Amino acid sequence: MQLHEYNIAQRIVVVVEHFIAHVEPLLGGQSKAMVVTSSRLEAVRWQKEIQKYIRGKGYKINTLVAFSGEVIDPETSPDPLAETSKTLNPMLAGKSIREAFQGKNGQRGDYAVLLVANKFQTGFDEPLLCGMYVNKCLDGVQAVQTLSRLNRAYPGKDTTYVVDFVNDPDDILNAFKPYYETAE
Repeated sequence: MQLHEYNIAQRIVVVVEHFIAHVEPLLGGQSKAMVVTSSRLEAVRWQKEIQKYIRGKGYKINTLVAFSGEVIDPETSPDPLAETSKTLNPMLAGKSIREAFQGKNGQRGDYAVLLVANKFQTGFDEPLLCGMYVNKCLDGVQAVQTLSRLNRAYPGKDTTYVVDFVNDPDDILNAFKPYYETAE
């Protein structure tokens, strides 16, 4: 069901329109967002569809997709795709995903949205990250580590957004309780 094109298309509308209305205006228009997908194949399909939607609307948002290894998706390409594939991340110009996505000196840079599949959910520090869209079941420490990508301090950063398509709020709260006494 997660890979059904209608499901992906509907969620992309929510993600992009929410980002434009609520996340992008933060930090003087320099904020960023992350989309957490449940698989490499899902990340590839989301990237292709989100790029198509953004182009169709004429929005000035660039996206990156990050995952390890290669993905074979007979519905979108006869060849295996890697995160460095020109069809997925055409403007990398030899940079790593991390280097291309991270802002510098308070400026967002070329990319506003990063789609991930089991990558950059832990140990990734991007202070301009103000929005997260979750399309993956998270639990325990994985939920805490993933959602905590948003808690990096930055001058003027006082708002973050999480739009979660799949997790029960009580499960997420319970994941945080062992680590944060004030979780509610």
